[in-house]
Amino acid sequence: MKKSTVVFAIVSCFTVLLAASGCSAGGKAEKTASSPNAEELTIYVVRHGQTIFNLMDKVQGISDGVLTKKGITGAVNMGKGLRGVQFNAVYSSDLKRAIETARLAMEQNLATKQWAIAEKKELREVSFGIFEGDPNWVMYAAFAKHLGLSLPEDAKSIGAATAPIVKYYNSDMKKFLEGLADFNKEIDSVYKISEDASEVYARLKKGMDEITGENPNGGNVMLVAHGQSISFLLAAIGVEVSGQLGNSSVTKLVYNYASKTYAIDGPVGDMSYAEAGAAL
Repeated sequence: MKKSTVVFAIVSCFTVLLAASGCSAGGKAEKTASSPNAEELTIYVVRHGQTIFNLMDKVQGISDGVLTKKGITGAVNMGKGLRGVQFNAVYSSDLKRAIETARLAMEQNLATKQWAIAEKKELREVSFGIFEGDPNWVMYAAFAKHLGLSLPEDAKSIGAATAPIVKYYNSDMKKFLEGLADFNKEIDSVYKISEDASEVYARLKKGMDEITGENPNGGNVMLVAHGQSISFLLAAIGVEVSGQLGNSSVTKLVYNYASKTYAIDGPVGDMSYAEAGAAL
């Protein structure tokens, strides 16, 4: 990350064609929760814990792998790291791996007296269509071929398979994400379960609008989602995502009701909460 904070307007930042001039530097970084501010809503955006598909390096969009032992431990530790934060609401994708991560995390919380998980389909992972359940390299090899690129014979991991594509897009992860989604939508002529980039952005905007609308008094909320859906969210707001977000990582977003702007608070994909929880 070249910048630790980015401020952006909600009106413009959840569209496919983001105007770069709509964003400016701002925000604050802190590890402990401050007193609830009625003018701001702090959203702790969490990626779910490791699943069996993550472990096996397989495509996992709307298909749902169960949490591994490591995934359970990571979610618990992340929850311990956030145990002093009082959450007035907990949101999750409607996919089980996200719901389970939210539950495991909140069971460690000492500051929230009552909580329930509100499931939102708008927060679910990107649908990868015909590649759901395939090894990741298969999908990226097909995408590379679509772009006119060739992969080495031994490029059978997500890192090796995506390297030429990252280079093709000059490390612009926003274009990478959008290109992959549009490609999956284009070739999914049989099942018709894929979604292009504009559809991903639209549903994420709907979900975020609902969350801010449901919490008019500010405070803190937890939001558990997925690697690419979170990356799409960050890409839409102009935040540089240099690589894959870690399982059970936390990215803090702050929404200001008066100015109708968001700010990213601290590092993207912060693993320090899970690390702190593991040390307890």
